[in-house]
Amino acid sequence: MVEKMKYISITGHIANMNHVVSRYISRYDIQLEAAPHYPGQMEPFATINPYTATLQKAEDFLQMLGPAPDVYVPMTGAEAVNLIEAAHMAYEQRGDRLRQLEDERMFIAAYIHRLQPFENFDAPIAHVESMSNVHHRFGRMPIDHFRQYETFLHDDERILLHICKRGKEVIWVVYFTPCTHKDEVDAVFASLSFEAIPLALAANGNLLDANATFPSALLKYWHGRQVALEMEILALTQQSLEDAVGNKDKICIACEKVRALHAAFDVKKHAALSKGRRIFTFVGWMAEKDAKSLEAEIDSDELTVFTRYGETADSPPISLRNPPIIRQFEFFTRLYGLPAYDEIDPTPLLAMTYTLLFGLMFGDVGHGLVLAVIGMYMLHALDRPLGGILTVVGVSSVVFGFLYGSIFGFEDILPALWRRPMADITGTLLFAVYVGVGLIVLSMCLHMHNAAKARRFGDLLFGANGVAGLLFYGAVLMLAYRALFGGYRLTTPVVLLAVLPLVFVALKRPIVGFIEKDIKKSTENQRLGMMVFNTIIELFETLLTYATNTISFVRVGAFAISHAGMMHVVLQLSQGAAGSHNLLILILGNVLVMAIEGLLVGIQVLRLDFYEIFSRFYTGGGRGFTSNRIRRF
Repeated sequence: MVEKMKYISITGHIANMNHVVSRYISRYDIQLEAAPHYPGQMEPFATINPYTATLQKAEDFLQMLGPAPDVYVPMTGAEAVNLIEAAHMAYEQRGDRLRQLEDERMFIAAYIHRLQPFENFDAPIAHVESMSNVHHRFGRMPIDHFRQYETFLHDDERILLHICKRGKEVIWVVYFTPCTHKDEVDAVFASLSFEAIPLALAANGNLLDANATFPSALLKYWHGRQVALEMEILALTQQSLEDAVGNKDKICIACEKVRALHAAFDVKKHAALSKGRRIFTFVGWMAEKDAKSLEAEIDSDELTVFTRYGETADSPPISLRNPPIIRQFEFFTRLYGLPAYDEIDPTPLLAMTYTLLFGLMFGDVGHGLVLAVIGMYMLHALDRPLGGILTVVGVSSVVFGFLYGSIFGFEDILPALWRRPMADITGTLLFAVYVGVGLIVLSMCLHMHNAAKARRFGDLLFGANGVAGLLFYGAVLMLAYRALFGGYRLTTPVVLLAVLPLVFVALKRPIVGFIEKDIKKSTENQRLGMMVFNTIIELFETLLTYATNTISFVRVGAFAISHAGMMHVVLQLSQGAAGSHNLLILILGNVLVMAIEGLLVGIQVLRLDFYEIFSRFYTGGGRGFTSNRIRRF
């Protein structure tokens, strides 16, 4: 659901601004907005952050030493700044050995960068370097200039060129030529913007064995040397810092403290100051329940004044609040766009429909268990939002697997508690359409709720997804059912009665304009012929949407049938003599079906939710809530 937001204001004397930031803003989830500025009365808080220089040093230390431990160490801001500055000075005065290692690390990184494009060159560099009668050069050139080489010099007998790597704009090559033609060929390639890249390099002062100088072997060697250097540098860095200022963890905690101080000072840029810079004001949005807690806390604070407004001209930011299982599906909702503040949060409906439809289309006990296990691993080990969704839909697949009586494609192990899709194709497809009709009607009801909440009564009564549209859709479905399954004939009066709501849908604009006594605005100054033409086009589009949205849900049953059919093929291919199964084929077939069909079902269910359901009641366009809370202060 969409969290109810309140617009709040916090005011106090400039001397108490740090008190307000550290005690309230750093502890509550508030999205601060730019306070209103009135020339001559209110002005923005514009002061350079004094922690910027120290923050850069703190970030460098955290990158070298790792994150700070989650323990409390009493430390003032001045102590943290002084500690980091002392550590930085000690690091700048580090020993010659550490400097030497750092220089070597930079040199090796640059060499690896040069060598990387030539990794697949299939000859030892030492052998190439030792050729006395043949001149060579490794390097790169623009693709456009290389095409000129191919056009004019490809057949030149003086040049042997080998392509090592081709990029979108640059190509890496090595060319060979007899030493007698060295100057001429170098001049030709220089005119083609060829940039030479030297690759000869000694290891620890000695040339490597010739057979070990294949570029791939060199890269492996220098990557290993790079890792060893990183470990040695890290150990020496930590030791030098500890020798200078003490415990490593204390330095990291000081770095986190400076981070928080920098963030806290940055928060002040949202404040507006009164004339004379004596009074400050923060304004912003926060959840209503948090606003009540903050108000109760500030009431006992004589240094601060709190004001809570109901609404403002600006649209409130959107913060979604859902139970943990439903919260996983907010990932999909955000892909479509956050709801507007006066709209229903579609996440609960998305969670329900996605779970239900996925299970209907991919019902198998074994496959569902595998998906659930993969989802739990992604959620807990990799912290991926899709992991929670995969876990939920995996459980849904297990449930429908029992209803279908299917486990890894076998349908002779479990009894079908409901139906077997392949054995009742017509019933499966009809049930899918019934589910689709129910979801479309539900989405139309949600649209009417949103329209009523926003006081869009014309859309509520005469819209394609309003009352008139729902009556038309329901009447057509009822007539179709009675004609197909009840044997009733469609008479002209009955058809006209069903079509009557459609007339209101088609004439929505003039009807609403007449009610609002603004018929000229409703027709948008169009000529009668153009208005009739637009009405016919919109009516045709509406009818087409009703039909296609309903028929789209046939795919739910079709995928359930195709899943059973694909697994039947896998079982047939793995069938051996005496009724046994080839285990390898069985495993590979199940993996292939889970990978291909699982992905297709996931995409198709998302499509049904976005286009057949969301498009009827959901506009989106909300802006997300961003808290200015300082997590570690």
